[in-house]
Amino acid sequence: MKNRNWKVWVRVCLLVLVCAGLAGVGRADDDTAKFYGSWETTFPVNGKMVTMLSVHDENGFQNYFVTPTGNVPAGGGTFQAANGKYSTSAPAPNNVGIYKFLTKDSVICTNAAGQTSVWKRVKATAGTSPAAPGTNVAPPANTPPPANKGKTGAAATPGAPAYDPSLSPETNAAIAAFNKKDYNTAWKEFMAGGQKGDAEAQAGVGAMLLNHINPPGTGYWAQCEKWLLLSANQGNTKGMTYLAKYYYDDGVNIAGGINPGVNNAPIPPALRAQAEKRFVLARQWYQKAADKGDGYAMGSLAMMMDAGVGGPRDSARAAQLRAGMAGHADDATVKKVTADPSGSAMTVAWAAGHYEDALKTARELAAKGDPAAETVIGRSYFTGVGAQQSYAAALPWFQKAAAQKYGEAFYFLGKMYEFGYAVPQDLNKAQSLFDEGGRLGYRKAEMEAAGMRMAGEAALQQARFAAVCQKAGGHADGPLCLVGDMAIDPY
Repeated sequence: MKNRNWKVWVRVCLLVLVCAGLAGVGRADDDTAKFYGSWETTFPVNGKMVTMLSVHDENGFQNYFVTPTGNVPAGGGTFQAANGKYSTSAPAPNNVGIYKFLTKDSVICTNAAGQTSVWKRVKATAGTSPAAPGTNVAPPANTPPPANKGKTGAAATPGAPAYDPSLSPETNAAIAAFNKKDYNTAWKEFMAGGQKGDAEAQAGVGAMLLNHINPPGTGYWAQCEKWLLLSANQGNTKGMTYLAKYYYDDGVNIAGGINPGVNNAPIPPALRAQAEKRFVLARQWYQKAADKGDGYAMGSLAMMMDAGVGGPRDSARAAQLRAGMAGHADDATVKKVTADPSGSAMTVAWAAGHYEDALKTARELAAKGDPAAETVIGRSYFTGVGAQQSYAAALPWFQKAAAQKYGEAFYFLGKMYEFGYAVPQDLNKAQSLFDEGGRLGYRKAEMEAAGMRMAGEAALQQARFAAVCQKAGGHADGPLCLVGDMAIDPY
């Protein structure tokens, strides 16, 4: 269920004439100049063979996607090669690697992700220039860097082309702008394509609204539903998956109460029913996207099925979905979803407000020393949800999880020391606990640590101001230094 931004969906995978893993070592030559000229390779993308042209000179490289109507720019940058290794300004995994010349006109390459290709030198012909290949129709000025059209939330397909001819010019331009973090242009281009009925662009508008990265004044979070419905109802997989995530997130927001994670008082029956309807919709749309082969929808649907959220539990079907993710999602996501189905189900159940189900699983896992489960039990005592509220009972569970370096446990321990819940109040210790939780990757702990520092600095500044004001014959009243009823400048 983890939130995914648009860049994850269309992650840049810049194909350059660089590679890793197959060259010999021990050479002392600078080979940068050997790459000068035009090189070409062919590779499969979404079942079709694509040709890429890479032009190198003393300024670096420039890539082109070769199309029937002309060569479309596909990104460029700096490039150096020496001792069988390269370095470049391209994004990882193409920023470093190893190369091996088979002949002076062919080189075998494998990038840091293990993607192998063979490049062959293209001989210049009369009337053409390697620096400006092709004499056909000029490519659009706003063509994007490489992006993967086919996978929602996935890393781009190895060697994905810069310009996808199956997408509209507006959508290609929007993806290019988004990957440069030019959200104003991305929004404008996605909106232009979406208003013309382009399902891919409609998914882009919805995704930007969903992730709060649309420009100020252009819309609000809940408006993503309209755009994602337009996309999903055209059969667009990205629209389906993001729409499912919207409904899931909305259900969690409703079920979690005013202060999720701290005050989880059971919500009224009407709100509970509203949250459950959202979970049902989420599961339905994840199912539709999973049926179309989306690996991320498969993983999310499996977790909901294991947890019994949005519909009945179906562990057998969930196991089938997890097994089917391979090849349809990146390896890290597959590993995360398949590593601990019970733990994932517990997390989903708690987020959905199914506290009894979450705690049942938590107790089973905590008996095996699982720190996430120990933290869930601690939270139940801390918040009084699923158990009688007791800070004293919560404390040992958080301590057990913290001993295993579980970031969320440090957050709750920090809250206990900050306010003196079942422990002596100790702001310095609270600060250090929040810092440790932040170092372990728990965002709330990091925010609490920053907040405490800001509060401490503000208090110190106020004390300094009060001393200066007193020296000037007045007394501090907030930001004012008063002498009688008159404010003075004590400096």
